[in-house]
Amino acid sequence: MLDRSLGGIRCLTVRRIAHHGGYLPGKLGGTIRYTTENLGRTLVRVDFDSGESLMVLPDDVILDADPEHNVGDGA
Repeated sequence: MLDRSLGGIRCLTVRRIAHHGGYLPGKLGGTIRYTTENLGRTLVRVDFDSGESLMVLPDDVILDADPEHNVGDGA
C-alpha cells in the first residue's frame, strides 16, 4: 500500500547511494513521492534533483526542513 503522507517533502541523501546508473552523492536534494512496504521493510520513492527517481531505504535520506527528523522515525 502506498503512503503519500510524506509526498512533496524535500529530503537529502545522508551518504552515497549506489544504483543501476552509478552513485548518488551525499547531501543530494530530492522530493519524496511516497513510501511503501515490501517484504516487511519500508521503501521511499524519491525524485532526486539530478534526474533519477529511485526507491531508497528510510535511513538513506533525511527531511530537508528538519535535519534531525529521519524519514524512518515515523514521527
